[in-house]
Amino acid sequence: MSQRSFLFLLIPLMCANALSEIVYTKRSNNYIREGPGAYYELVAVVPENTAVTVAGHEGSWLSVKLSDKKTGWMSANSLTDTKPASARVTPLEGVWSSPKASRAGVSAAIRGFAEKRGKTPPGSVDKVLKNSAKTFREADLAVFRKDVEACKPDLADRITMDDLGLGPIVYDAGIREQEVGLGIAARLIEKGFITSRGPVDYVNMISATLAANSSVYDWDFTVFILDDPTVNGFALPGGYVFVTKGALLMCADESELAAIIAHEMSHVIRKHGLQEMSKRKVHIKADEAFNELEEETGPKTQDEAELDDLVEQTYEKIVSPRLLEYELEADRVAAVLLAHAGYDPGGLVRIGNKVARLPKEQPGIFDPNYMAPDNVVKRAKATEAFVTEHFREATHGATMRERFNERTAALR
Repeated sequence: MSQRSFLFLLIPLMCANALSEIVYTKRSNNYIREGPGAYYELVAVVPENTAVTVAGHEGSWLSVKLSDKKTGWMSANSLTDTKPASARVTPLEGVWSSPKASRAGVSAAIRGFAEKRGKTPPGSVDKVLKNSAKTFREADLAVFRKDVEACKPDLADRITMDDLGLGPIVYDAGIREQEVGLGIAARLIEKGFITSRGPVDYVNMISATLAANSSVYDWDFTVFILDDPTVNGFALPGGYVFVTKGALLMCADESELAAIIAHEMSHVIRKHGLQEMSKRKVHIKADEAFNELEEETGPKTQDEAELDDLVEQTYEKIVSPRLLEYELEADRVAAVLLAHAGYDPGGLVRIGNKVARLPKEQPGIFDPNYMAPDNVVKRAKATEAFVTEHFREATHGATMRERFNERTAALR
């Protein structure tokens, strides 16, 4: 049964006070949160084929109870009413109950071996987890979204994600997305980041607004602002998004900033990092640095060595020019995310043209050629053609210039 028909079935049942419907988790990791939103803290993470009891609903979020009496909220994306051949109905063991487990665990290869290699400074992983917690209130987000979503109806009808004709996402499912993303985030965060709650809450409410109006409404994206004047953005496996202060200040309104964030979210949604890792995985070999490390700390297990190398290779790939095909796809997905949230898709065109006009030799925080000027120009032209084709006759979406100026004033 599809997610949509599943929801339509559940809602009448609940209206009839039949609130003891038993359903089952269908993902390998299923998140139970304190409230109906991906920005709420975790109560638990449970495995596939876990039986839960539905107690209520709010939109696409269902209030559930586990067999061990834990309660919370799960997304309809995580559930099915089809009973598996073997369902977990006994009290659960080993359920993650700490909010710090929200990124699906931290492996020794990241917390131990990566730190010993000098790639991930001690404490960086904890710093990422601590600063991933959302501090805005549900009521604040509701007000934040209201004016943006007022423009949604006409825009959302123009094109859907299915209309993009995107190909299947092909990658090695054995790659541990959360751990790898967290390991890379722990390195990026050491470049220096903004901690002021005003701007940080602002960019994360933008990402929450974009996600809430899409099929990934239950994904926990976290946006960090790197304290760097250059113009750049990074998307990491697991939902970590980094935007430089320079990129933020290049924007003239909220729709342009939302376009940057939506573009980076699109890389995560389409799993471009994992796809690239999968293509490179077959070439992983132990090098001299690994041999030196083994002499100092003892040999790694095969899994630890492989994951550590994946973190290293993915980090280098993230901070280098991305493949143009990934960028073009992310731009198209970003335009749809913007439109479905109610933002002006033209914000993506405007910010793309600004980046294309930057001097070709821009000093980067990691690589002097990170802007890949020729590709940026191609992207800007392709994006403008796409937005013109699909949104020329649409009502202009929200730009939120005044709110943008107010919320980013502390960074100027």
